[in-house]
Amino acid sequence: MAPTKTINVHLARANQVIDVVSQLPYDPTYKSEDVVHISLTMAPKARIEIASIAGIIQYSCDLVMSNTIHDVIFDFSKVKLPFTWPAKKTIRDILTLKPKDPVAIELVSKDCRLTVFKKNDPKRRDEWYDHIKNWRKDVPQRFHLMLNELVENVSAHAQLEESRFVFTVGLLFSTKKQLLYCIADCGVGLKGSLNHAIVSEAKQVSTRACALNLTRPQFTSKGIQRGHQGVGLFITSELSQMNQGYLEIISGTQEYEQSDNTVMRIRGVAEWRGTMVHGAINLDKEFNYRQAMRLFSDPSKLSKDRFLVAHLHLNVYGERTLRTRELCEEIIRDLELSVERSPKIILDFCDIDEISQAFRGFLRQFVVNNKHVKIMIMVPPNADEDLKEDLQELVELAAQNLDD
Repeated sequence: MAPTKTINVHLARANQVIDVVSQLPYDPTYKSEDVVHISLTMAPKARIEIASIAGIIQYSCDLVMSNTIHDVIFDFSKVKLPFTWPAKKTIRDILTLKPKDPVAIELVSKDCRLTVFKKNDPKRRDEWYDHIKNWRKDVPQRFHLMLNELVENVSAHAQLEESRFVFTVGLLFSTKKQLLYCIADCGVGLKGSLNHAIVSEAKQVSTRACALNLTRPQFTSKGIQRGHQGVGLFITSELSQMNQGYLEIISGTQEYEQSDNTVMRIRGVAEWRGTMVHGAINLDKEFNYRQAMRLFSDPSKLSKDRFLVAHLHLNVYGERTLRTRELCEEIIRDLELSVERSPKIILDFCDIDEISQAFRGFLRQFVVNNKHVKIMIMVPPNADEDLKEDLQELVELAAQNLDD
């Protein structure tokens, strides 16, 4: 069938995954008989991130499984993939090739594994974990346990009906010293999952910067007495930090990012329908799963200054105008959580048009109450005079913390 729609995806050198997500639209004009042609190009000196490829494939599977369109055809001829894509196979071909097998496709090379799961079968996943453990000698010991936590999260929280249950996992040894990983689904996302949580704390967090809260210790969405201890994202976050690695979580219109123990960042991004967790593990650094589990059991041993800088983009709440009291209070609560992790906070007001006097008062009190914290306030270069005036007092007040 000839393509009826075309998507050109460009792989950039920096912020590649976020950039790719912004290029994958859910076009309201899609029809169930459409065939989408996705063509990839690459910037000079750019390096493929497995999350970019996994994201493109997951997005395509979701379009087909949900009957939004009929099929997707790829043109990978202009990029060098770390695996061999089956010639002339479309997404529909792959998803219907083995109807009884929970694994739609697994592409394996010396340096890469890409797996598309299409049924919720724990026994088949256990076999897959064994393959991961025995794939290469340089797979970090117990890495499969972290992977297990993330994959189980998809099964428990994506809330996908069987007819469109599909998620993609990618692993790539990008160099001899680094393993890249990605787990991507197109389920209800972090906010949607927390909205249906059993415990009230989880429902409260669903209105906030979710990943910022989900990566803290002993957060649970279903109650510890039910055996759901919420270890997945916390353990992944801790292991990434211990290992001086990298972690990024994209869900809905929010992104959480941490780079070793240097920067923790949250910001608003183009929508990803579901959740994508990806990052990097350094093979020449410690990867101690047991130590991370001990920290989960006893959070008092966590270092308070876990990141040198917490960079918060105020657009992460999905509003350009910060006016309602409820929103202001939510933001301050998240800022207090950031203070627990970092001695330096950057508040970035880019993409914010207006703040209320109440919010300015809340923020002023936050700055006064945290004199031990270095707080920098970034004023948008295109801000109007009212916003500049509102922020100027805060800038001057925060500067006193830098001087003290």
